[in-house]
Amino acid sequence: MPITRRSAMTLPSLLAAPALAQPTRPIRMLMGFPPGGPTDFVGRLTANGLQDQIGQTIVFENRPGANSVLAAEAVARAAADGHTLLFASNSLAMNASAYARLPYDPTTSFAPIAMVATSPNVLWCGTSQPWHSLDQLVAAAKAQPGTLGYASTGNGGNGHFGGETLRQALGIDISHIPYRGTAPALLDVIAGRVPLMMQTMVGAIGPYRENQLRPLVVFGPNRAPELPDVPTLKELGHEVPDSGVWFGVLAPAGTPPPFVMRVSHALQAMLEKPESRAQLASQASVPAYLGPDDFAARIRTDVTNWADVARRAGIRPE
Repeated sequence: MPITRRSAMTLPSLLAAPALAQPTRPIRMLMGFPPGGPTDFVGRLTANGLQDQIGQTIVFENRPGANSVLAAEAVARAAADGHTLLFASNSLAMNASAYARLPYDPTTSFAPIAMVATSPNVLWCGTSQPWHSLDQLVAAAKAQPGTLGYASTGNGGNGHFGGETLRQALGIDISHIPYRGTAPALLDVIAGRVPLMMQTMVGAIGPYRENQLRPLVVFGPNRAPELPDVPTLKELGHEVPDSGVWFGVLAPAGTPPPFVMRVSHALQAMLEKPESRAQLASQASVPAYLGPDDFAARIRTDVTNWADVARRAGIRPE
């Protein structure tokens, strides 16, 4: 989203905001996944870019556990004074259906600041598999119901929800095979031990570029820039919720609005920089700015959509 004339005019004043919106010590940005993964890469890019924009030290902290619940809980309980931020993915919304109880409410315990990037979910198979299109896969699945499985990085995540929307939309019987993380799932799919995998572009871009994975269909509203010849489910006539990953920044609920707007506009300015866009593109992510109100609306919509998918698919909260 480009910076409008109005936002460009107000950005300098927001960057020089009053003391209420100016932290007095380094800002911590927590992220709920281990170092080295796609969320970690985009999170560190965001933290570094924000630090450059606002001239305030930002300490990026990995706090993995429970599909990002531990990091989100720590931020939800932190003082709402601008010194603690959460770098989140859409697991924040999906966890509302994946867990029976959460120590926070994803729609009320945070002050959404900005969504910064997205990466679509894709159905992949290993290159040793015979399918080259979704139609070929559907024909195989219907000829052998219950025999094909798809890997995901765990229960209640992008891959699991994406697989269930696919199964429901196409009326096919494929089994979910959850793994503890991306790497072991990818290894089994590449080796042919598991035929299929639901994985975001940002998580599969490396093996795809090495010709170890074949894309069959893209979830979400648009084709992936890296996969211009691969259709979306929407193009093929199937309307399903977008299970692609989004990345964004939030603060504890009650954080002063001047600080929220200051950081939101700074992130918007960061995403306009060619170097930021190039770094995101290198990891198959697309800049996708949403301001506080639109980001909050997206989170609410996702919580509702995934609750409906979970109910229809019989996904049981842990």
